[in-house]
Amino acid sequence: MKRKILAIGFSLILLCSLNEVAWAAEDNLGAEGSATWQDPYNVMLLWDAENNYTYNIYRSNRPNGSYTLIGTSNGGSYRDSDVQWPDAAWYVIEPVSPSGIAQERSAPIEAGIHPHRLSKVTVVMYHNFITEADEAQGVEFEEYSLRPADFEADLQYLRANGYTTITSDDLLDYLNGVKPLPAKAVILSIDDGTEGVYKNAWPLLRTYRAKADFNLIGEQIDAAWDLVDSGGTRVGQSAPYCVWEELIEMETSGEINLCSHTYGLHRFYNDGRTGASMKDNETDAAYANAIREDYDLCVRCIGGWTGTNPTTMAYPYSRRSSRSDELILANTGYQILMGGENARGTESNYFVDGADIDSQLRILSRPCRMEGYPIQTYLDAVDAKDVANGVNVAENPLSLTSEESAEIAQWFSPYADVDGSSWYAGAVYYAYVNELLQGTSYTSFSPHATLSRSMVATLLHRLAGEPEAPDIIFLDASPNDWYAQGAAWCVASGILSADHGMFEPNRVMTREELTLALYQVTEKLGGDVSAAGAGHFQDMSDVSDQAVKAVLWAEAQGILSGDDSGRFLPKEPLTRAQLAAILMRWCALYMQEDVSGSEQLVSLP
Repeated sequence: MKRKILAIGFSLILLCSLNEVAWAAEDNLGAEGSATWQDPYNVMLLWDAENNYTYNIYRSNRPNGSYTLIGTSNGGSYRDSDVQWPDAAWYVIEPVSPSGIAQERSAPIEAGIHPHRLSKVTVVMYHNFITEADEAQGVEFEEYSLRPADFEADLQYLRANGYTTITSDDLLDYLNGVKPLPAKAVILSIDDGTEGVYKNAWPLLRTYRAKADFNLIGEQIDAAWDLVDSGGTRVGQSAPYCVWEELIEMETSGEINLCSHTYGLHRFYNDGRTGASMKDNETDAAYANAIREDYDLCVRCIGGWTGTNPTTMAYPYSRRSSRSDELILANTGYQILMGGENARGTESNYFVDGADIDSQLRILSRPCRMEGYPIQTYLDAVDAKDVANGVNVAENPLSLTSEESAEIAQWFSPYADVDGSSWYAGAVYYAYVNELLQGTSYTSFSPHATLSRSMVATLLHRLAGEPEAPDIIFLDASPNDWYAQGAAWCVASGILSADHGMFEPNRVMTREELTLALYQVTEKLGGDVSAAGAGHFQDMSDVSDQAVKAVLWAEAQGILSGDDSGRFLPKEPLTRAQLAAILMRWCALYMQEDVSGSEQLVSLP
C-alpha cells in the first residue's frame, strides 16, 4: 500500500512507501510486532516484551526456511546489522521465561520498508567562524572556516524552509522516550572550541533562535584558560580557543550544548593513533583503557566547570571504526558518537521510533560544511542520496497529525511569541514545518494579528502550486510587490475581487471571506466540496448569500468551528493563529490512501 500525499501544488510533496507488516504474536510476544528497514544495512525488530524475559532472535531468507540464531535481547527491540537491502530477511522471536524455559516462537516476520515510523536527524559539521578583523589580528582562515555572514545565511535558510535545530541532548531525550523529534531536524555540530564561536556564531544562534552542539578539545580549552587567567592574551594566535567562563555563558543560554571532541586525543598520528581511532593491532582492553582515561579527563574539565558531564563525543578527524564505536559506548559515559560523512551508510541519520536506546545505531553521519557550499547544498544531497537507496524516503511533514504537531510544539515551538502549550501551537508548528504560512519575522509569528488580503492571496496562490498569473495592473499595487503574483492569480481566477481596479492589499480578511476563498480554491483544484453541514451556527443569518455554501462545507468538514456560544462570526477578522489551524485541518482532509499510484486531489467523505 502506498501513502500518497495529494498533489495540491506543494513542491515539497513526496511519496512515502509503506509496507504494513503485522504478525500474530504468541504467548508473551504481545499483539503485534514489526521488522523495519531502518536503512540499507540495518533492520530494527520491535515487539511487546514481558518483564524479566529474554528473547532469542532468528533469521532466514525465506518464511519457511531454516532459521539461524543471530542474537538475543532483554527488551522489546533488536537491530540486525548483518543484512543488506534488498535481500529478503525473515525473523522469528523466541521468548525465554525468567526460569530459562524457551516458549513457542512467533510467526515469521518479514522485513519491510517502514512498517514502523522512522525519525530523521541530519547533522552538519562546522568549525571556526572568522571575520576579516580577526584575520587582521592573526587568526588563520582555513578551508573549514566560515565568514559569519555565510553562517547567518545558513540559519536564515533553515528558518525559511521549516527546519528545526536540535542538539544531541534533544536526540538523547528522544532515544530515551522523553520527547519526540521535530520533522526536518538538524544538528549544527561545531568542532574544536575556538573563540570565533563565542564571538561570531553564538550571537547569530541567539538572533535566529537556533541551537548547536559545541565539541570541545579539552586540553586546548584548559590551555586557553590558563593563559588568560595568568594575564596573557589570545590576540595574535592563529587559532584562539574559548575559555571556560565563555563556555559556561553559552551553555547557560540554552543555545549551546557542550560536547566532547576528546580531551587530549585530537592529534594526527600520535604514537600510532590518529584521533580517537584504534591503533593497528591494538587490543580491545588497551583501547578501552585509553579511551576511558581520556573520557575521565573530559568529565573533570567539562563536568567540573559546568556540572554536566558530556554525553556526546565527536571523533577527531572523523577517524573511527564500528569496533571503536562499540568500545567507546561500552566503556565511557558517551551515548552518542559523531563521525564524518557517510559514517553509517546514509548521509542523514534514521531512528526507529519506540526502539530501546541500546538497539539504536548511535554513530551519526556528519558531512562537513565547507566554504562556498551553503547548507542547502548538503541538505539537498542528503535527500538525493538517501531517497535513492531504496529504503529511506524524503520527509513528508504534511502527514503530521494535529496531535503529533501539538506534541512537537510543546518542545520545539518555532517562534518566540508562540507558547508551546497554547491551543494553536501545534497548528503554527505545522504551518511552519510545511512552509504554509511565514512568520512576521524569522523568530516571531504574531498569532493574534489579523490577516490582510495580500497575505491571503499569497497563501492561496501557494496552495494552488503557484501557477502562472496573468498581467493585471492594480491601481493600488505595483507588479513588483511581494504579493503581486498571488493577487493577480486570485483575481483572474475569481477567488478574490478587485473593485474598480483596486485590490485593497491591506484590507483585513474576515472569516467569511477566507472560507469562501478556500472553498473556491479547493473546488478549482478538483476537490470534492459537496459536503454540507446542518447550519448549526447561531448566526448563520449573518452570513452573506454568496458565502453560505462555503460555510456549510467548512462546517461539515470541521475546517472552521464556532466560538463558545456556537457563533460563526462571519464578519469578524481572522487571526494568524486561526488561519494556521484552518490550514492544518484543510491539509488533513485532502489526503488519501491511494493504491492506484495516481496523484489527485480528493476530499474524504
